[in-house]
Amino acid sequence: MTIASNIYNFSDYRDFLKDRYRQLKEADPVFSFRNFSKAAGFGSPNYLKLVMDGKRNLSADAIGKFAKGLRLDNHETEFFRYMVDHNQCEHLPRKKVYEAKLMYLRELFKVKTLIPELYDYYHQWYHSAIREMVKKGRIKNEAATIAQSLVPAISEEEAKGSISLLLKLKFISCTGEWLEAVETAEIDTQTAAMGQKIHYEQMAELAAQSLYTQGPETQDFESMTLTLPMDKVAEVRRQIQELLLGVASNQTHNPTDSVYQLNIQFFAMTRPVETGTTKQKEGEEAA
Repeated sequence: MTIASNIYNFSDYRDFLKDRYRQLKEADPVFSFRNFSKAAGFGSPNYLKLVMDGKRNLSADAIGKFAKGLRLDNHETEFFRYMVDHNQCEHLPRKKVYEAKLMYLRELFKVKTLIPELYDYYHQWYHSAIREMVKKGRIKNEAATIAQSLVPAISEEEAKGSISLLLKLKFISCTGEWLEAVETAEIDTQTAAMGQKIHYEQMAELAAQSLYTQGPETQDFESMTLTLPMDKVAEVRRQIQELLLGVASNQTHNPTDSVYQLNIQFFAMTRPVETGTTKQKEGEEAA
């Protein structure tokens, strides 16, 4: 049974649980705390009630079980997880990150219905990897083989879902038993621009994993901490774009080539500091 969700209107996950329970109860009179615990896989028949009343917190494992018992879809589950993390986190800097993610997901949900397939495309890193694999040259539509070709490997079901999504987006085509690349312009929409943040985060996580799972023959990490005036920031961003364009122009699509991910992160580590000289100059300009 599908229930229209209003999870994006909530900031406190316990308030959401109370409202969701009310919704499910109204839609299905058989639904109860005991019914929920059975569906979610909890031994305690009143676990939901204890969490709703603030007498229990949720662990990472319990969040997934709650999402199942509350009949949340994948995107609602993502929002619910961050909402729980935000509410239960006592580390202020991390709490602010969770808060920013919640704000971002609320805005992303507003445009989700415009191009739902594109929204999904940026929510799993392997969609772009499989798309790039097909660009190298047509490959057999064998989900199991494609799944095991990725690093890290994914399940056969995930590969099947990804192929289906890429076909819907017309990023690839299927002729007989072969998958082939489709020449198509990149979709530049608000959905794509917002969805890319999730994509960037996933790629950063994959990069962190590769530090310990790959050797120097397939990876390279360089890092630099530097001081820059604000008028040089735009110049560095331009240089990054030029580097990416230069690397992209040299890529090939030979069937024997491997797919690589190139990440470049450039972000502030401190806030601008006002000095006495700066304040004096601003005072002179105001006068």
